[in-house]
Amino acid sequence: MKRNIIKISAALLSLGLFILPFFVFAQIANPLKSVTDIPSLVSNVLGIVVKIGGVVAIFFFIWSGFVFVRAQGKPEEISKAKTTFINTCIGVALLLGAQLIASIIIGTINSLK
Repeated sequence: MKRNIIKISAALLSLGLFILPFFVFAQIANPLKSVTDIPSLVSNVLGIVVKIGGVVAIFFFIWSGFVFVRAQGKPEEISKAKTTFINTCIGVALLLGAQLIASIIIGTINSLK
């Protein structure tokens, strides 16, 4: 009984959130004034993702160092710290690689114009 009420209320809420924009006739200014085409949008979004990913990567580098110190010579804990450090390095490489590939593709698209 309680599950049915939750399902019905979730469905009504979803439907209301889907229909609500059709009844709102407000004029909204473009928040991305500098974005006029897809390559600049991708560049801006990827720049934001890289900045956030950089902060997260710094946190995980600090966390892996903390786990190294906390391990106190225990092989399992040292293995966890090494795994965290290596995974963080791989994540940073993927993040920077994605930005590099996107900038190459955007440069190619702009040169074809």
